Parts: sequence; C-alpha cells; structure tokens
Amino acid sequence: MPSSLRRVGARILFASTSEAYGNPSGHPQSESYNGNVCPIGICSCYDEGKRVVESFCYDYLKMHNVQIIIARIFNTYGLRMLLNYGRLIRNLLVQSIHVEDLIIYCNGKQTRSFCFVEDLLIVLFYS
Repeated sequence: MPSSLRRVGARILFASTSEAYGNPSGHPQSESYNGNVCPIGICSCYDEGKRVVESFCYDYLKMHNVQIIIARIFNTYGLRMLLNYGRLIRNLLVQSIHVEDLIIYCNGKQTRSFCFVEDLLIVLFYS
C-alpha cells in the first residue's frame, strides 16, 4: 500500500485537534511550543489518541515519503452549527437571539482561537 500511495502522489490529511497542546504553561504559545498534556485527565484518551496518531503520521512520512498534512483544528464555527452544540460561539449566538444576558464563564480572562469553517476548508484545500 505505501508504494501505491507514493506512486499516485497521494496526500494524507489527518484532522487533529488543538487539544493536542493540552493546558498551556504560558501565553501566548510560540510555534515551537510542544504542549502540556495531562495523560490522566478527564479528556486524556481523546488528547493522547490524537497525539499518538500524529506520531504515527510522522513515522509514516519518514518511512514512505508520502505527503502528510496534520491540521490541528481549533474552535471551528459556521453557518450550520447545531443549536444544541454547547460551545462558546453557539451559546453566545443563542443567548443573543433570545435577548438574554451573555454569560461569560470563570473570570472572563480566558483566550480562545476561533476559525470560520470556510477559512478552514480553504487552508486545507490549498495545503
């Protein structure tokens, strides 16, 4: 299979996650930041699972010279988001539609990176 992937010029896209970075030990993070993941946390199976597959992808690249793109996707939002999705953008939109107070959780100093779904698709398409 690897030789056939290389022969046809296939590219592999792995949709990873921002969770692969874990809880940042500083802010803002540089491009060389490797992360701070808790291997026994409540979401550790998801976080570590994505990190393991990223590692497999890099090994596959080294062994078979097949182009691999790993996209660490952050909070993506868009026009067809489910109303019961339960994430920040969706919550703020629903609260605004219903003319409710906008609820900011914790101390309000948290930071997030958001990505509009069409921007994500453009970046992935041209990678």
